Amino acid sequence: MIRIRFPRGVTPPAWLADGGEDVQVTDDPAVIALEEEKNTERQRAAVDRVLRPRFERAWSAGDPLFHLVSVETRAGCNHNCSFCPVSRSVDPRPPGELDLAVIELIARQLGELGYDRRIALFGNNEPLLDARLPEIVGVFRRACPAAELRVLTNGILARTALVAELFEAGLSTLTINNYTDGSRVIAPVRELVAEAGRLRHHDIRISVRRRTEVLTTRAGLAPNKPRPSAGPHGFCALPFTDLHISYTGEVNLCCFDAHGKVRMGDLAETPLVEIWRSALFAHHRSALLRSGRAELDLCRHCDFDGFRDPAPTASRPLTRDDILLSGSIDP
Repeated sequence: MIRIRFPRGVTPPAWLADGGEDVQVTDDPAVIALEEEKNTERQRAAVDRVLRPRFERAWSAGDPLFHLVSVETRAGCNHNCSFCPVSRSVDPRPPGELDLAVIELIARQLGELGYDRRIALFGNNEPLLDARLPEIVGVFRRACPAAELRVLTNGILARTALVAELFEAGLSTLTINNYTDGSRVIAPVRELVAEAGRLRHHDIRISVRRRTEVLTTRAGLAPNKPRPSAGPHGFCALPFTDLHISYTGEVNLCCFDAHGKVRMGDLAETPLVEIWRSALFAHHRSALLRSGRAELDLCRHCDFDGFRDPAPTASRPLTRDDILLSGSIDP
């Protein structure tokens, strides 16, 4: 099914109804969270109040593994979004792609762990620029048959045949950030809607967004949002849940470290679990639990609200609204 969400106050175009029961306009934040539903001061406070104790208990009781592995298979993007530090016109990184042998190494190590959570085959890039992507999806699906494989794309290259090929290779969910003026739908998305019957058994989610959004500071790298004079404080769950692998084969602190300033380890030298349990990761987690972001070079410039679901295997994902509306979450 294709599920599509528009910004609040935008009326969906009438032609969407042509997709019939295989196309659904949704406002469920558990399916697609709007950017306006993220990263407010109230949410940062709720993450600090509600989620910090939850993660502190989990990590004092053991050494949990990541909930999400992000694999950036190549550099580069084919779009210019004003909030992005690696868009087509401003990306300072050299071109390149993650060697297929390293991709197979990552998949093999995850398979040996029996990994069954989320694998995101994208990072700070446009994943559909990688012609190997269907093959890569297959590599991870064979190694991790129970994992949730996701791709997030701007949709410019999302032709029906390619989308079908990705799902046939083992993709679980395709999410498209449809960047226009926040109301128009790009031609490839219209094509997918027209072919919705062919795609009815697949999980396709489309978020209609503005290319000129002002989002987070992206750890001080966002071109259209200056660093605040007084940096944000409080907890962030990302180093407790996410393992972000750059196209260089290095593990970076998190997805907001788009330029790879805080390198946690190199997969050519160290297994991913050892990197995850390294002293450098432990230092960042300890600081975030103890005093928030002030001690950390990258984090002190970041105003991301710090939200991640502490129990991603639940039947319904936790949303930001859940923690705003309750003083605590179930242990």
